[in-house]
Amino acid sequence: MYKMLFKKKIPFVLVIIFTILWSCGQNADKNDSTVRRVISLSPNITETIYALGAENFLVGVSDFCNYPLRARQKTRVGGLLNPNLERIIALKPDLLLATPASEDLAAQLAQRNIRAVLLPNDRLQDIFATIDTLGRLFDLSRRAEKLAKTIRDSLEIFRRLAQQLPHASPEALFVLHRDPGTTRNISVIGGNTFTDDLWRMLGGRNAFESAGLKYGQLNSESLLTMNPDLIIEFRFNQKWDEQRRRNNKKEWQNLKQLKAVKEGHIYVIDGNYSLIPGPRVTLLIRDYYRILRDYNDQRLK
Repeated sequence: MYKMLFKKKIPFVLVIIFTILWSCGQNADKNDSTVRRVISLSPNITETIYALGAENFLVGVSDFCNYPLRARQKTRVGGLLNPNLERIIALKPDLLLATPASEDLAAQLAQRNIRAVLLPNDRLQDIFATIDTLGRLFDLSRRAEKLAKTIRDSLEIFRRLAQQLPHASPEALFVLHRDPGTTRNISVIGGNTFTDDLWRMLGGRNAFESAGLKYGQLNSESLLTMNPDLIIEFRFNQKWDEQRRRNNKKEWQNLKQLKAVKEGHIYVIDGNYSLIPGPRVTLLIRDYYRILRDYNDQRLK
């Protein structure tokens, strides 16, 4: 069932939208910005720079910036928790782009007259704010407007498709991590996150939102109290075949009292885009819609 779910074709208009999305940086307005040498410390920022066609200004990226593939050819300058200050300085950037988590690094760079811009990346609205900010920084506002519109149009299409489903508001538990092969130490995603924003855009609800936390950890007792309709597990940048998905469902059988387990509504999203709040957010909402559609199909049987 799950294999068929992710093989169903999406409307042709969506194929056009995805094509336009990644061509936004081609044959667009000329860049006259004074920014010339840029380092990106966040995958979502790097992806947005490429989507805007401004990759020629990138001289360095974090160790985790792996998309698009061309980004891997850029000089690596460490990760979020261990940036290589010497390498960053050696690249002589006139601008470093990062998230608020790099505030300490930004302060160190300021002492060396290197400008840093910190871009929030928690919510769906932050994706569009980042596109707008980068458009202005690179003097590519027209490209940024086109990219943002393409993303919004795509999200709206899936929102309308979800409205046509008879049961479009199930409560889902979003699992970020758990001990391999068990249901112990379950880390989950709550509200005020872009993953939650997208799910709610389709009419869904988040089982962990009432906790008021963006992320948290659950034990079996609290999970049974929540009793979600669906369980959606994020397996970032992994490739799961049908057999692995079936085995994954079996690992939840010790909690068969859960509605999601009893009815088989356990799903895996394994794309390398799933946890990155960037232009490919359209692929995540596509996955959400397919899950909702499968959930509805099974309920109608």
